[in-house]
Amino acid sequence: MQHSQRRPTGPFHKKAKLILPTQALLLGPGGHLVQHRSLADLLLLGRHHQHQYQHQQSQATARLPGFQQVVAYEAGFAALTPAGDVYTWGDERYAACLGRDVSSSSSPSSSSSSSYPQGSGSGSVSPAGLPAPVAALRDLPTGPVVKVAAGGYLLAALTAGQDLYVWGGHPGRRALLAGVGDEPVPVDIGGRDIADVAVGESHVVVLAAGGEVFVIGNNANGQLGLPDKSVESWTRVGLDLQDGQRAVGVAAGPRNTFIMVQKKTT
Repeated sequence: MQHSQRRPTGPFHKKAKLILPTQALLLGPGGHLVQHRSLADLLLLGRHHQHQYQHQQSQATARLPGFQQVVAYEAGFAALTPAGDVYTWGDERYAACLGRDVSSSSSPSSSSSSSYPQGSGSGSVSPAGLPAPVAALRDLPTGPVVKVAAGGYLLAALTAGQDLYVWGGHPGRRALLAGVGDEPVPVDIGGRDIADVAVGESHVVVLAAGGEVFVIGNNANGQLGLPDKSVESWTRVGLDLQDGQRAVGVAAGPRNTFIMVQKKTT
């Protein structure tokens, strides 16, 4: 008896395809960024070819400064230099997330190193897909940026003087925070200094310098630690801490929140 091989049928057959990330990043020694065309390139390259490829890519990004932090959001990346400069790059369809002006589209793989702006420049216009500095986050009143956070379509930057700036957004969707757009704007939470910030897919959590934790956004998965399904204004979360404990940091996944707690020292 011959068995014929059945071909897959159904509504998903013709539409099914393998989707790979468009970029894969490595933060190497000295904070130098190595950008691969895709995760597949990174995984399939042998050691010899990988070294060769990284050398070519490092030449292409030679004019970029070293980075001490790189974060990803839904459509791109942000990176922070030791000097406090914030660089962004990503999908040009979500230009608000870049926090800077962009020029016509250009692929990093087809651009020369001269396309990258100098780290000490004044925020020259570059394509969305190339790392470029966010000029609005330079020379801030309370000092340089010391941390960046990102998630969904929102990005945040925290300064040395504990001021918080946010920017981003998705066209056609309601902004997660009122007044947020394509340029970084300061966030005021009752005049408090901000010690830490984390951004999820659709929520934000901040730690005030006094140890209070405030949240805003979607709470469908309980990520805000509140009874409401969502909150549209900054709301303080009551923490059931033991005696001698205090919150010292915050972190966020797409739909969850972590509070780092430390015992007070006397």
